[in-house]
Amino acid sequence: MTGFPPQHTVIVGAGLSGLAAARDLALAGQRVTLVESAPVVGGLASSRLLKGETVEQFYHFICRGDESLVTLVQEMGLGAHLRWRHTPTAFFHQGRHYRFGSPLDLLRFTAVPIGERVRIGWHVARSVLQSDWRGLDGLPARAWLIDNIGEEAYNVIWHPLLRVKFGDHYDKISAAWLWHRIVRVARSRNPWWGRSTFGYLTHGSETIVRALEEFLAAQPNVSLKLGTRVRSVDVQDSAVRGVQLDHGTIECSAVISTVALPVLDRLVPGQTSRYFDRIRRVHYIGVVCALFSLKRPFTRNFWLNINHPGISFNGIIEQTNLNRNLREAGLNVIYVPYYLATSEPRYRYTDTELFDEYVPMLKLVNPEFDESWIEEFFVARAAYAQAVCHTHFADLRPEHRTPIRGLYVTDSTQFYPEDRTLSAAIEQGRKAAALCLEDGAVI
Repeated sequence: MTGFPPQHTVIVGAGLSGLAAARDLALAGQRVTLVESAPVVGGLASSRLLKGETVEQFYHFICRGDESLVTLVQEMGLGAHLRWRHTPTAFFHQGRHYRFGSPLDLLRFTAVPIGERVRIGWHVARSVLQSDWRGLDGLPARAWLIDNIGEEAYNVIWHPLLRVKFGDHYDKISAAWLWHRIVRVARSRNPWWGRSTFGYLTHGSETIVRALEEFLAAQPNVSLKLGTRVRSVDVQDSAVRGVQLDHGTIECSAVISTVALPVLDRLVPGQTSRYFDRIRRVHYIGVVCALFSLKRPFTRNFWLNINHPGISFNGIIEQTNLNRNLREAGLNVIYVPYYLATSEPRYRYTDTELFDEYVPMLKLVNPEFDESWIEEFFVARAAYAQAVCHTHFADLRPEHRTPIRGLYVTDSTQFYPEDRTLSAAIEQGRKAAALCLEDGAVI
């Protein structure tokens, strides 16, 4: 591939992967066109305004191990906007609140027997010390957890996450994926017996999204096309030749796709290689994320896990208890996410239907809560929010290079076993840009 000399790269999608890739290519002096179907950049890291303050459409938080995000923040001179806080987390089980943010809290978690509480602690410690996840790729998370922490502990703590989030797929989810979730949070404790420390950017993900957009907009070799849809990628003789838009064509010899794999498959129809056969086997679930702006705090917690038969969702994220900038702006923001297949009727519930369902459930969590607390209510939806990371998912994880010369791919499936994070999105975007440059796909 090193002799291939394209002159122009098109990046499809202006989420964090696309923005980070565009920045690296621009800094290398390359010509870049960034095409985004939405009217704004950011993708799942996009924001809205509440009382003049930027608030994320979907919740995000930063862990100590999110090195790619921290590195880019520092490179862009945004280090002063990255803050770290000890944040309370809790568990609401059968009508009772338990603190759930440290090993000591775990010992006091009487919702499971003491023997299984000890097993949970030992299991977390062993997971943190385990660096090779490959042996977990073929194990179902459910069986792995029950073997290690006991069935009652599994049913109380982990079953709600897996069953509510993945529906009928819950017992096929890979242990490797769950292992990384455990390790990512556990490594955010310092010292290990202390409470979790999470990070945030002062104006949320908009802090870095806006900085990237402003940088790219100022570059003479970069073009931003917002509100523009790519209809297809032109491929001739197994090489990229351009992209077709709703209106017009862009000639190029390299494309970095940052859209979900099913969308990519539609952009290059008729591909018969093993690469594309594999990506067609990846299934996704969507997310419906409700955002409540309240007159007062809802709880003291940043993250509240929920296991209650009368509540349909399994968690509440009170972002204001992490990001103090929101509180100083007079905001009290909570998120209620719900993951599901987009084919399910619930994905198409109206905002009013979700509001009417959630309000009485929030009162179960906090009996003092009243509908009069609510100042604003929004719902954000994303169709390809989460890949179903079943056993042997590593076999489906696509490479950045594709069989089509000049076509590179970033997708959340490449994060595996890591879950979806801002940091992973940045890392994969920069990897794709580096390969594009390495192959001589742009000059």
